[in-house]
Amino acid sequence: MRTKFLKMILCKERGYTLIEVMVVLGIFLFLFAAFARILLNSERTWQTGKNKLVEAAQARRATDKVVGLAREANPDWVVAGIHYSTTITESNTRIDFYAPILNSTGNLTSLKKVTFKLNPSNSSQLLLKEGTQPERVIAAAIDSIYFDCGCSGCTAVDTTCPRIAVNVITRKNALFNWTAQVTMRNTNMVAADDVEVVEPPAGEF
Repeated sequence: MRTKFLKMILCKERGYTLIEVMVVLGIFLFLFAAFARILLNSERTWQTGKNKLVEAAQARRATDKVVGLAREANPDWVVAGIHYSTTITESNTRIDFYAPILNSTGNLTSLKKVTFKLNPSNSSQLLLKEGTQPERVIAAAIDSIYFDCGCSGCTAVDTTCPRIAVNVITRKNALFNWTAQVTMRNTNMVAADDVEVVEPPAGEF
């Protein structure tokens, strides 16, 4: 009986074997790696969602600015026999039109040339120039932008199709795609011959 009791004491004092320690350590490392992977995937999912929200805001900002300025325009103003038309150029990445400036009584006093185009030195930026004011960046993270007339079978934005279609694609996550259309409302507004046209010199922008 005494011998058996002594063996039990010695076994308890001996502690864990190397194999037992390695098994426990292996289980611990496995659980830690699984937990770390879950955290990493959660962080990536959160960051992707955040980036998509940022890109959606950039795309909407771009289209909202186009819509806001083009809504009050006329696709083809005529001042003293000269046409100031809406034009889409540079492979549909640039649009020029003329927005009306009204006085406090609602009379047309001048026309302001408005241009949207991709920045030639950074194609991820959309530039806006109004009249002779300095151009400014209104949206970034742009992969591509496409302007077109918004009527079925149309070839240009004019009095027969006073509608602009805009398609913006952003660059970071799954090519976020945003489209909008705007109809120029002032197709019946007539400009007097003395209306001032505010625009930069030819070729400046």
